[in-house]
Amino acid sequence: MTTITEAVRDVPVACLFLFVRRTDDLANACQQVEAFLAFCRSRQGDSFANERFLGVWVDEHTVTSLPQEWVWPLSATQTLLLTIRETFALWGIWSIASIEAVCRETNEGMGLSHNLLLDALIALTQGNTGTVGAYSPVFARGTPVEQVYAEINQLNLRYPLRIADPIYCDPDTGALSLRDELSCH
Repeated sequence: MTTITEAVRDVPVACLFLFVRRTDDLANACQQVEAFLAFCRSRQGDSFANERFLGVWVDEHTVTSLPQEWVWPLSATQTLLLTIRETFALWGIWSIASIEAVCRETNEGMGLSHNLLLDALIALTQGNTGTVGAYSPVFARGTPVEQVYAEINQLNLRYPLRIADPIYCDPDTGALSLRDELSCH
């Protein structure tokens, strides 16, 4: 299970995150992003090619107004700086971002967890009264169903009415699915 803060690393760690306008756009966005990631994997050295896919935020405002960077307090003495390294978008419908996390005080990279990024997203959107936002955590295809349910339950306890169904990503191909075909057999 993912913890709130993961191990600090010497090199900034980036992850992929998808922002989608509406739930109705989610299936098409996943198909289009899957095609985009396949294209990225075909090119050597593309920054989107090998990053871990962390989650999806469904919210009509954030998809077009995401800042290049924002801060989130980790503790009384540490602040997390989230930086959008690169984005690719179908403007107004969806946007995929490569997000990097760095502790401002130590300048060390940090791994992102569902909790940490969701805390920062909710704080980012609190000023916008029209934004409710729903979060779909992304899991590697084949993740044990017990682990998925445990993490979904933990997220639901921490963020009531904000957690949507999980999305699965094949780490080798980038294929996205709204259900895990391997656990359905």
